Amino acid sequence: MEEKMMLTMPETAKLTNIGIAKLKQIAREYSDFPCIKIGVKHLVIKEKLPEWFEKHKGEEL
Repeated sequence: MEEKMMLTMPETAKLTNIGIAKLKQIAREYSDFPCIKIGVKHLVIKEKLPEWFEKHKGEEL
């Protein structure tokens, strides 16, 4: 089975142990957060997540 490129917010929450509401807040407040919004749905670019968290390590999100 092919691995997904994009994750929904619930999938991202499960992967990162961060709540959906907090992830949506991060997506709103950080223009460099690796997600796109299609209609009301946020999709996160899975491959870019580790790099984004590394860049923001030590910050209070």
